Amino acid sequence: MHSTGKDAPGRDIPVSVIASGMAVGTVALMILGVQPVLLGALADAHRITDAELGPLATVEVLAIAAGSAFGPAWMRSGHMRGKAIALSVALAVANMAIYWVNRGVMLDVLRGVAGLIEGVLMGATIVVTIEGRHPDRLNAIFLAVSTLPQAVMAFFLPIWIVPRFGVNGGFALLAVLSLLSAGASLFLVESGTADGEAGPTPRTLWSAPAVVALAAILLQNAAIGGAWDYVDRLASQHHFPPEMSGIAVSGGLVVQVLGALAAAAWGRKLSFRWTLIVGTLCQAAVIGWLALAATPLMYVLPALLFGLFWLAMSPFQVRLLIAIDPSRTVAMLVTAAALVGLSIGPSVSALGVSTGDVTGAFWIAAAMMLGALGLYAGLGLRQRSEAFET
Repeated sequence: MHSTGKDAPGRDIPVSVIASGMAVGTVALMILGVQPVLLGALADAHRITDAELGPLATVEVLAIAAGSAFGPAWMRSGHMRGKAIALSVALAVANMAIYWVNRGVMLDVLRGVAGLIEGVLMGATIVVTIEGRHPDRLNAIFLAVSTLPQAVMAFFLPIWIVPRFGVNGGFALLAVLSLLSAGASLFLVESGTADGEAGPTPRTLWSAPAVVALAAILLQNAAIGGAWDYVDRLASQHHFPPEMSGIAVSGGLVVQVLGALAAAAWGRKLSFRWTLIVGTLCQAAVIGWLALAATPLMYVLPALLFGLFWLAMSPFQVRLLIAIDPSRTVAMLVTAAALVGLSIGPSVSALGVSTGDVTGAFWIAAAMMLGALGLYAGLGLRQRSEAFET
């Protein structure tokens, strides 16, 4: 079964509820921006080895993905305010537990639990943004406003927090933010709707196009993760000046925000079907450009373009899934699909890495992006009618 082509109208949600939902989600996803810094600090403190760093990062990201898969349905069922407050407090406790958990499997368990809490907490944000009148625009705004605090934290942690208070101080700061999330949760309503009542949930239209769309989103993000994790190593391989990598990574983060804001401002004027097709084609080309980069300038330019497309595609993915399933239940899985893709992508791209040469990782990432393009194009061919247009 498929939609008739128009997005479900959504609900009027007060600005205060939207703002609090975005604040909660920003805290829930904060670890994604600072994880490299904190895990690196754990390694420097000899609490984990370099070999343990990657698996520890993967455990938490996959746990966030799992939590964000079932979190929206749980939050949508009612009592969202109380659930978000309880989860925020639990997350603060999980972050403070780093003072007593030092190494090994217990660290994996601790960060896995923290990730699961973060993912379920993210469910409140997903419900608020997806059930609104313009879910694609709200999604883009959330991606922009949540990325900026991550950038600020990632800047201050290594130069001020960790040197003075150690890696535990970094997690303590996350605990403080978790308590702020509990405060922000007070402004949530019980179900994300304007009146706070959990209304009847429309029937979820699970279908082959819904599964294909989620697979395309997963594959697209696997390509993104598979390429981005090797951007710094590519600069080292070509012996570019160290500041080039810094410009590429930090500049890419800033451009991500600009891309998300551009999607929020002008995205609804574009066909989401064609934007996803053309966007993934451009992303594949940019990844290939990175693989061929031989000068600092030719390295920085595609890195910035890479960031421009990264977050800008998400609102169009939301619109695609709402067109397929007007109940918006499938659209609430965008975050989970994206996180799973981002977590497995680097491992897949690593198959193309040899000693001193990471170029193959980019070609594998480009191939994954072209795979996503094929799935989006297949959806377009299947639904040429108004069902895939706004």
